Amino acid sequence: MKNKKLKFNIFAFLSNFARSLIEIFISLFLFKNGFTIKEILLFYFLENFFAIFLAYIFVKIGERFRYSVVMFIGITSLFVFQVSLNYIDHSLWYLVLISFLYSMYRRGYWVSRKYYIAQVIPEKNSSGVFSITIIFAQVGSILAGYFGAYFLDKVSIMPITIISTVLSFISVIPLITIKYKKENRKIELIKNLKKYDKRNLLVFSSYELSNLIAFLFPIYIAMYIQNSYVMAGSVNAVSKVAILIFVFIYGKVIKKRNYFILSTVLSLLLYLSKLFFLNYFILVIYFVEGFIGIMQNQSANKIYFENRNGVDLTHYNLIYQILESVVRSIVVIPLFFINDIKYMILFVVIFISCEILIYSFMKKEKKLQ
Repeated sequence: MKNKKLKFNIFAFLSNFARSLIEIFISLFLFKNGFTIKEILLFYFLENFFAIFLAYIFVKIGERFRYSVVMFIGITSLFVFQVSLNYIDHSLWYLVLISFLYSMYRRGYWVSRKYYIAQVIPEKNSSGVFSITIIFAQVGSILAGYFGAYFLDKVSIMPITIISTVLSFISVIPLITIKYKKENRKIELIKNLKKYDKRNLLVFSSYELSNLIAFLFPIYIAMYIQNSYVMAGSVNAVSKVAILIFVFIYGKVIKKRNYFILSTVLSLLLYLSKLFFLNYFILVIYFVEGFIGIMQNQSANKIYFENRNGVDLTHYNLIYQILESVVRSIVVIPLFFINDIKYMILFVVIFISCEILIYSFMKKEKKLQ
């Protein structure tokens, strides 16, 4: 088991470094290259819409062959996606193309990554193993943020494409050597979806919607604070440093208690604070947010990984991927009718708040029973 964990952690470091070179700058890159906010929202919507179907296809491929094959498909898509970014075209077809390629990459990467980590970590008391993996992943992300910002500001995206592709393929090597029992399960999505505690579905959606806010904020920072990749990289770095501090000091606290509601409420307050406190003070806010965000991450993982009511790993993975994509696709639609990015972020904050209220009520009702 220890050998499996080490191999997965090497993969986590290399793959997070490789993908973070460009991924943390995607929305800002499109914005700086002339795409409007509504066009960027369309990119985000299409990426998640395609993912609803790709998740099912990739899980089928993983079960029929191996999940390393799915990872290779994802990494190849990332390469083609980054090459496409070297040849910007503002047509609708180009936007559809890069959305599809990005979706292919993300589903290929996350379907296989979620499956492998589920093979490596124990079903109960998962926080400790998650903590070590988080350390490896976040160190890679911090380093990549600065490298990526330098190349995008000073050189071009082509060196990033080359470095990211090479390291991504190298990162798969440890995964290939991880041995697991291949079961080739029959996919029964509806049957397994019914097994899930409905409260878990709210945890899925409310936590994953934080990604939409994270996607929009680099544009917000460029519009109101500083229009540079270095600023976006610095914001990424301070939040990741906070994550490392949390994991080192409090990583195993989640093993005993769950702080999902508390951490989500605090995260929402921090999202709102970023709409009012501008200039470099926002780095302090991002540091605190990184600390609170990883508490939320570990709490959410504890809920929807450890309490899956007998749902096997294959269907857990599929349900996770589909629900994530469905929720993000639905919530982004109203944003097309909002003209100010501040109000877009505020709308998502209100939506998450409503889900947390419903989750809290359902949790209280279950206790009373």
